[in-house]
Amino acid sequence: MNVNVEADRPDARCLLFALTKGRRAMLAGALALTALAVLAELVPFVLLYRALERLIEAPQTLAAALPGWAAWLGGALLLKYLAYGLAYLLSHHAAYAIQAGTRRQLVSRLARAPLPWLHGQGSGALKQSVVQDVERLEAFLAHHTVEASAAVLAPLCAAALLFWVDARLALAVLAVGPLALLGALAFLPGSRRDHDLFNRATAALNNATVEFLRNMPVMKVFCPAGTGFPLLRGRLHDYYRLAGRITRRTVPGWALFTSLLGAHLLLVLPVGAWLHVRGEVGAAQVAFAVLLGAGVFRPLLKVSRFFMDVPEIFAGLRRMAPILAISPPPRLPAGRVAAPVEVRLAEVRFTYPSRPVLRGVSLCLPPGSFNVLLGPSGAGKSTVARLVAGVLVPQAGEVSLNGEPVAALDEGERAGLIALATQEVFLFSGSIRDNLCLARPDASAGALRRALRVAQAEALVEGLPRGWDTPVRELGTRLSGGERQRIAVARALLAGTPVLVLDEATAFADSLTQRAFFRALRAEYPERTVLAVAHRLHGLERADRIFVLEQGVVTASGDHARLMRESAYYRSMWRLEALNEQWALASGGEAAHG
Repeated sequence: MNVNVEADRPDARCLLFALTKGRRAMLAGALALTALAVLAELVPFVLLYRALERLIEAPQTLAAALPGWAAWLGGALLLKYLAYGLAYLLSHHAAYAIQAGTRRQLVSRLARAPLPWLHGQGSGALKQSVVQDVERLEAFLAHHTVEASAAVLAPLCAAALLFWVDARLALAVLAVGPLALLGALAFLPGSRRDHDLFNRATAALNNATVEFLRNMPVMKVFCPAGTGFPLLRGRLHDYYRLAGRITRRTVPGWALFTSLLGAHLLLVLPVGAWLHVRGEVGAAQVAFAVLLGAGVFRPLLKVSRFFMDVPEIFAGLRRMAPILAISPPPRLPAGRVAAPVEVRLAEVRFTYPSRPVLRGVSLCLPPGSFNVLLGPSGAGKSTVARLVAGVLVPQAGEVSLNGEPVAALDEGERAGLIALATQEVFLFSGSIRDNLCLARPDASAGALRRALRVAQAEALVEGLPRGWDTPVRELGTRLSGGERQRIAVARALLAGTPVLVLDEATAFADSLTQRAFFRALRAEYPERTVLAVAHRLHGLERADRIFVLEQGVVTASGDHARLMRESAYYRSMWRLEALNEQWALASGGEAAHG
């Protein structure tokens, strides 16, 4: 493989550290401003303590001290507002920059990812990494940089203030913290595994949802309620069952944690009363400990939220890691394969997870030849087409162009040598011209007309409101299946590659259109090496070579005359098509006569 995708995934913390490069100073500034804001938050409590002391010990002097305390209070509030505002500004600016940089890295790596690797990934899983995981990372950094650090610093500063007032009261307030932490930790084992399972279930559900939405028109025709799509229902069932199991594991720990955090009065009131009776602390100190103690652990709820988010963020980083580990392709000598091109498959074997498909297929497509691959459904025809196009890599054997393995070509060279058109057509949002010129943005008007004429799409495009500039939505929903296929075939022809692979690319065409297409293709592009996978023989009987693939093995090859003599499958196909065509002509004649 010309592009190396590293198998080892780096530690999520190391990856997070790498992604924040260049923005750490900004995040550190946000942390410093957060610490300043936390200190400003404690000023009102210090003033309250002074006011309680004055009220109990010398109430006649309280009024004189109030204006000065009010000034201190106003200044503290203003400082808190400015410090938090600037901290959030810095953290959000840094997080957005990290989000943009991470997404650029992911997209640039995907752009140079090996085609077989991309073919094996689900679109929902890739979307989750590029969109959802990056957005979660941005929100995590933007908010938790300030909120989590404040939630940690505030209890520490409050505890220091309590120790300044009285160490025994401080210990009474803080004693519930370890109890709450132990209660929460009892429910934490397995949380990372649960998050990984949950994220895998989410990715699987995303893939099924994307597939369902793409095929919604078919679903509406055959099963309006969507009950005919068991894959989505199964993924939903697995998702909700896992979510329920995780919820049952985490809710008890969370409830115990929050309950214990608010239980400081159970200790501080008895201890404070006992110390006050002994004359060791004043009423102001006890009242201050009760008031400040009520808010000491409240910020820790945000810390717990931080620790709940961390496994999800790290799981997202681990999903990004294989994409970010895609290394640039090695620089290889240019022009190793030049037209005309001979395509050769040598003892190629390929197995899908469910079953073996190809069992030692060997083919030779001479330069400039027109070749047809036939066979029953499930024989492996589309697999052969994708192997020739470089979408798949054989598990054994070799696919080569002029002796150079297709797997050894870099993506740019492969795209310049092989064009693939299938019955699964994807058209981008944009104009007809944008879709046609995907591989050749500088294609001339003459080249466009030629490709459209051969693909039997010239009249179609000329009949559109704005011709080539007519906009189409994603997936080409404004066009019929046959029209989309013709546009896709024209796009493949316009690419100008010496090898053209057509995998059921005329599946939606009628027999006359298919005949006209193959006749024009041979006349206009005689120099191209063509492999056409088809299930109908209209216009293919004049192919240079026809291969019959059955149960993953080439059982016959040769021209039309030879296969009519030697291949029972080919003879039966030809006779059935001849009978169908005669029946269609007879039916048409009767309808016209009637």
